[in-house]
Amino acid sequence: MKKYFVVTLALLLFTTGAQTDDRIKIGLALSGGGARGGAHIGVLRELERLRIPVDYIAGTSIGAIIGGMYAAGHSTDDIERVLVETDWDDIFKDKPPRKYSSIREKSNEKVFQLGTVLGVKEGKLRLPSGLIQGQKLQLLLEKLFLPVADIEHFHELPVPFSAVATDMRDGSAVVLESGDLATAVRASMSVPVVFAEVKIGDQILVDGGMANNLPIDVVRKMGADVVIAVDIGTPFLDAEELNGAIGISKQISNILVRRTTLEQISTLSDSDHLITPELGEFSSANFKGASEIIENGLNATRKIAQSLDNLRLSESEYQSYLSRRGGSSFEAPLISFIRVNNQSALSDNYILSRIRQDIDQTLDFQQLEEDIGIIYGLDVFRSVDYSLIERGGETGLIINARPKTWGPAYLRFGLSYTSDMSNENQLEINLGYTVKPLNDWNAEFQGIVRLGEEPGLFAEYNQPLDSNSPYFFNSSISYTNNRFNTFEEGTKINEVRAKKSEISISLGKEIGYSSDVRLGLNRSYSVNKVEIGSADESIEDFSGGEVFALYRFDTLDNLFFPKKGVYGSFEWISSFSELGADNEFDQALFDLQTASTFGKHTFNLGAKYFSTVSGSAPVQNFFRFGGLFNFPGFSDDELSGQDLYLLRSAYRRPFISLMNTTPEIGITLQYGQITNNKNDLDLSEGIAAAGIWLGWDTRFGPAYIGAGTSESKDSSIYLILGTPF
Repeated sequence: MKKYFVVTLALLLFTTGAQTDDRIKIGLALSGGGARGGAHIGVLRELERLRIPVDYIAGTSIGAIIGGMYAAGHSTDDIERVLVETDWDDIFKDKPPRKYSSIREKSNEKVFQLGTVLGVKEGKLRLPSGLIQGQKLQLLLEKLFLPVADIEHFHELPVPFSAVATDMRDGSAVVLESGDLATAVRASMSVPVVFAEVKIGDQILVDGGMANNLPIDVVRKMGADVVIAVDIGTPFLDAEELNGAIGISKQISNILVRRTTLEQISTLSDSDHLITPELGEFSSANFKGASEIIENGLNATRKIAQSLDNLRLSESEYQSYLSRRGGSSFEAPLISFIRVNNQSALSDNYILSRIRQDIDQTLDFQQLEEDIGIIYGLDVFRSVDYSLIERGGETGLIINARPKTWGPAYLRFGLSYTSDMSNENQLEINLGYTVKPLNDWNAEFQGIVRLGEEPGLFAEYNQPLDSNSPYFFNSSISYTNNRFNTFEEGTKINEVRAKKSEISISLGKEIGYSSDVRLGLNRSYSVNKVEIGSADESIEDFSGGEVFALYRFDTLDNLFFPKKGVYGSFEWISSFSELGADNEFDQALFDLQTASTFGKHTFNLGAKYFSTVSGSAPVQNFFRFGGLFNFPGFSDDELSGQDLYLLRSAYRRPFISLMNTTPEIGITLQYGQITNNKNDLDLSEGIAAAGIWLGWDTRFGPAYIGAGTSESKDSSIYLILGTPF
């Protein structure tokens, strides 16, 4: 009897296992298609409603992102939230938030407005392999897949998963089934030229759409008996759209991708299912229509629901499937050690000094992302991300810092054009050559050539005093050829050219990442010449020797269109005969600007006070005044003098959308005075000025068209490209 019971129990267990093993295995193949991939969420959601399990997933590009998230245990609601709430425009920009840039790099924004940077390596010009290196995208993917970061083989995920990429060496399809899931997904969606390639071993991987955009064969090889394929590919352009280089290039891409899709569709059997959501004109680049695209995917699945009936599970069977699939959860680990995978010229200590994570403390993800942003903001690395590893029962944090492959020397460019649409037009072109890092403490050399109405040369060397020290040594040499005007009762009486050569050295300290302070010496010689008006005995060549102290801070989120933050600089200059100066004087310079935003409304307040507090400064040390944002009604730097004050206020808000951009309209009210004698400065003697403008924050720098007027001068019209102040 006992023997009979054991045999019966064994048979029951075998039968139960056989029933589980004999269930039809369903594989989901998700195609690429950019933002149109929201339809995949709708398909998954409807399959869940129908109680149809997904046993295997293979995805390409956006299909890899959504499929990978679902395979990792994220719910469809989680995936929709990521797709809808993520600022994809920002994700597809490598530049970190401005708060992560050093005060040195922030000061360069006035000089180099153009985003283009060319590398110089081994005497040859080099370009990045993609317009986007994928820094922010990689960090997003790392966060999404943290719950399964310790899983190396993707078949061990809650739902077995494969991502498809293309090997640029021979155009073959590469099926990624193990390794780092975030990196695999990143490789699968690396559109050539747009995104930088991903290197895994010897493979150079880009978007899988060129080799296999709808991986039906992949999911079938994973073990699927029945394949549900979802095709969201972009349709061919019609004849009217093939009227230019952009249209032709898009069509070539469509042809390559569509060919692989059709080849895969041709392999479907009668037991397989093809879902093709009606996505019409939805762009692969526009994620703003995600909610509607999701609904289209859901509706397309409903249309074939009847043919899927044989795949449905009972309520109890489906609940059992869900319990095995599990969900996405993650508990931050205790960090026992931190290592740097550093391939750059910087020392490991230099990078580690910027990681604030404490040993034997729970990992602080928000702080870690900020620290990585700061390291990336050094503008040395192609990408910076992190990974977690297990070693001897302990969890370690690995910082992966990959240097730019097109450096370490770079050419940068700036262009600025201002016009009052009447008599004053000024063009400035800046050409910069930067080398960094020069050593493992991140020393930097920068040279600038300025062409235009006021040409100049500038060379600077900046050396931190240790790998984790905030102190630095700075030396520079410069030549400027600037113009200074003198007015009396609204009439220009003099225009002076000051050709000034200067050497400067200083010691300083960075205070956080938004401010610094320095103390230094200047030695200069200026050749001054009157070009308009009568010669003045005060206008003569001048030798200068000065001590200066400078403190500056900058927390503005955008230099030209700030919505929040504060900018300030405070400088004291003292000229001494003991340092070779022809005469002695003291100057104080104070500049402050704030920005606050409420909804769509942004308010700026500012104040400026520059004064020669003692002695008499030579013309090359005069302060300049005038322009749409620096006293409307006057041309840029039209006025000059030894003392000035300026009170500024401004309001701006978004204007109508125009050519996929949103220009802002603004007004400014200002009140100020400039003189050659500080005793003449008087708040009651100032004059009021006002301006209005329409401005664009373009990838090539700011652009404005505006008008201004003041109590003491006729109105002026302004056209500004590049730095407006």
